[in-house]
Amino acid sequence: MPRLPTSLLIKAWEENPLLPRLLRECRTLVSARNELRWLRERAQRETPSREWRTRLRAMCRQRSRGVPLQYIIGDQPFGDLEILCERGVLIPRSDTESFTNEAAKTIQGMAKSRNEHSNSKSLRILDLCTGTGCIALLLHQLLSPNFNLKIFGVDISPIALNLAQRNLAHNLEQGYLSEAASTQVQFLRADVLSQGTSELPTVEEILPQLYEHEPKSHEPGSGIETESQLDLLISNPPYISNKDFWNGTTSRSVRRFEPRLALVPPQSTLPDGCNAEDIFYHHILRLSLKYLARVTVLECGDITQARQVVKMHDSMTKSLAQSGEEAKFDVRIWPKTEQECDENGFHLYDGARCVIIRRM
Repeated sequence: MPRLPTSLLIKAWEENPLLPRLLRECRTLVSARNELRWLRERAQRETPSREWRTRLRAMCRQRSRGVPLQYIIGDQPFGDLEILCERGVLIPRSDTESFTNEAAKTIQGMAKSRNEHSNSKSLRILDLCTGTGCIALLLHQLLSPNFNLKIFGVDISPIALNLAQRNLAHNLEQGYLSEAASTQVQFLRADVLSQGTSELPTVEEILPQLYEHEPKSHEPGSGIETESQLDLLISNPPYISNKDFWNGTTSRSVRRFEPRLALVPPQSTLPDGCNAEDIFYHHILRLSLKYLARVTVLECGDITQARQVVKMHDSMTKSLAQSGEEAKFDVRIWPKTEQECDENGFHLYDGARCVIIRRM
């Protein structure tokens, strides 16, 4: 990381002695000013009037050591929700918020094109690697005005699940979620990657809880088409390679303070042609095909990884076609065009992307 110019540090100190501390992480004066304002507001709100300055200095010291702002303040906006944040659970990103909004638009568009009545049945949503629960909760806020919902957030981490449950309660208490969320959103512990070797249940073992009756899973290659068992399968899984975690691609603050469990997939037996960082996508795509998910939305680290996920899906569906099973899909990377990136605040070449798969 390049050193900050002395002239910039002097200018910052003259404006406010706390700004140079924040510059260590913020790197620009504009960003440091914003963070100082947010920290001051939180310190004044949560600390007795005579002690807030002491609290503010302590918060700035934490930030100068690289502690993420969201862990210091304790929450992060996500759409119109307020998501509580704490160490041990991945901080929600604005990219994830954008992908969640696009997933909701896709579901709404499909329902409209098929002239489906919103109250005819529950919309069944599965959010894998749910973390703070931000995706599941925002989907409920976006879709509940028009649909009955059954949303299940799944994670392997008990710390994450505890925080997700608190986020549900917090946003209900604040009035950001409708009361229906108290019964329509649930969080469960399960292992996405397990093949029956873990003490935890697999995702497939907990899936029956999505239904009034035992779900009829569709075995790919059987040639038997049944009704879709999932309306939306969505996930922001661990997708960073071990190499990129250590070589500087991943920021120092993320490496030091955010949970590796939510960033780097664990060592696992890899199918042919699957990279270690893509193992979650392999398992989730297999679930998508098995349960005939109408829409699958997967967050990826960049456009190269998104293309790899599309290639993986194409390979799986090609195998189905060779076995005599007819299935058509619309697969796209979002955002992809210059206009989509510009309208949604994404860089045209760098940054996260998502893969959206619609069963036709």
